[in-house]
Amino acid sequence: MTGHEILNAVLSDQRVFIHYTDEHGLQGMLHEGVIRTNFKGVVYLTQEPMSEGDAHTRLFIGASTHAGRGSHLILLRVDLGLPVTRLTDYEFSVSQSIKLHQHTVMYAGPNPM
Repeated sequence: MTGHEILNAVLSDQRVFIHYTDEHGLQGMLHEGVIRTNFKGVVYLTQEPMSEGDAHTRLFIGASTHAGRGSHLILLRVDLGLPVTRLTDYEFSVSQSIKLHQHTVMYAGPNPM
């Protein structure tokens, strides 16, 4: 999927979100079939297509502990029953793990932006 196709998917459906990660994290999510919450009990999502560098700066606040976390992504159309909360202009949160089989994975792979 191209960056343009990801942008079109997000713009055409308000239930489409992006979860940025690194290659290792993506493989774990796909293997387990779940996006697990972080230590705060939250999964972060966005509707902003970003390059790896922009994701690292804007979403991960440039933290060295999160280097590479924008290199891969999952584009997900979430079920209406999943409670998604807007945090900022471009950040959303879900206070539970996201089971991939309950939603539509539109793309999972390297960040094409």
